Amino acid sequence: MNKKYTLAAVCLMLMALAGSALAVSPSVTNVQAFQQQNAGRKVQIDYTLTDPDSSSVYVTVTISTDNGATYTITPSTATGDIGWVRTGGTRTIVWDAKAQYPTGKWSACKAKVTADDSTGGVYPGQMIYIPAGSFLMGNSNVGNDAVYHYSSELPQHSVYLSAYSIGKYEVTRGEYRAFMNATGRAAPYCWDAVQDFETGSFTQTDNHPVVGVTWYDAQAFCTWAGGHLPTEAEWERAARWTGSHPNVYPWGDTWGDEKCNNWCDTNPAGGGYGKYQTAPVGSYSSYPSPSGCQDMAGNVWEWCQDWYKSYPGSSSPFDYTNSYRVLRGGGCSSIYVDYYTRCAFRNYFNPYYSDMNGGFRLAR
Repeated sequence: MNKKYTLAAVCLMLMALAGSALAVSPSVTNVQAFQQQNAGRKVQIDYTLTDPDSSSVYVTVTISTDNGATYTITPSTATGDIGWVRTGGTRTIVWDAKAQYPTGKWSACKAKVTADDSTGGVYPGQMIYIPAGSFLMGNSNVGNDAVYHYSSELPQHSVYLSAYSIGKYEVTRGEYRAFMNATGRAAPYCWDAVQDFETGSFTQTDNHPVVGVTWYDAQAFCTWAGGHLPTEAEWERAARWTGSHPNVYPWGDTWGDEKCNNWCDTNPAGGGYGKYQTAPVGSYSSYPSPSGCQDMAGNVWEWCQDWYKSYPGSSSPFDYTNSYRVLRGGGCSSIYVDYYTRCAFRNYFNPYYSDMNGGFRLAR
């Protein structure tokens, strides 16, 4: 039996935060909110957003189900002009309430929209600080590193890095949508929410990693967000270095099917066994890297800054500069899971290539 969903009232309020005492606060006007007809339980929120001294502001929404007494719901299935949004003109947010709460039935709903220009254009995601120092990069000759021992991972060598920060999570669809809204960049491959990566359909939320991006898409996002794609060394240092030992996998030297999103794990967040399906970032939170980063094995392959070429001192030198860029970490479609998800493994694509299993994270 279908349950009746009643949206008695949707009241939108603006909370504008100025970036400084002299800045002009963003303004939201002409707000209209209504339940879409013949579209299930979707709530559409239209508004006009202006700010004379900011080209984009950060828009958030929270929902109250007790007539505004408390705002406890963050709509994870809201799409449209939410996150970083370009100012000027009419904007629209659509919240798929049924997708987030299949049995939800409320009679006193209110929504609060916040427009904030105090952060400029800075990436709102959580960053992990990595202190300066040296680490051992490349194949460690331990466990499955010793079993597979792929030549492009050799020789292991010491690399010194200055201090930097790297995203705790892969860049999400919600964060990438904010970038598109702010810059006008076109949507990437596999952008539609409902996808079928050959093993059954699933719905991507704003908390799923963005996929289908080219290297140039990923780099453009990072530039907009005040950072850059991580170098291979930055990525690998964050993924495996304990301070004295380079783990084979982010969590240690021994493979485990259930420790990341891959072909063999049974976690329903990634679709379960035998599914090519991304999972919301942080779905395997019990198995971070030594630095605290999530999903550095499985889920999506992650673009790095570097051209694909051999390490210094390699016995089999190669150089694909101007042809291929490096990706790391393995993905949800990795069948040879204990091989491709090793932190030392180096994949490579043409930088113009977009893959259903290709994403990235930010570094600074």
